[in-house]
Amino acid sequence: MQLTIIILFVAAIFLLVLSFFQKDRAKDIEKQVENVSIQLMQEMYQLKKKVSLLEEEALVAPSLDTKTAFTEKKLTRDDVLTMHEDGYSVSEIAEITNRAAEEIESLLSNHN
Repeated sequence: MQLTIIILFVAAIFLLVLSFFQKDRAKDIEKQVENVSIQLMQEMYQLKKKVSLLEEEALVAPSLDTKTAFTEKKLTRDDVLTMHEDGYSVSEIAEITNRAAEEIESLLSNHN
């Protein structure tokens, strides 16, 4: 009986000493989570800076002129119809697209 108590006591002391030398895994995981959250915060900050920079450029930079936009691509009937529905007159559409008013009228008449 005494031998059993002594063995249990020695085992308890051994386990107690062993527990002091064990790494605390919860602290390691906590550090990893903290590092990941810091990295995410840094990435979010960088993305916010880039977005605000792009927003500034979009506001400050002159928007594409509609004349150049239509001269660079082929003028379609849908483009003319959209502009006409937006309230532009035939002469305004012709001026914006650098096309003849007759061409604009023919595109609009094909719609009807």
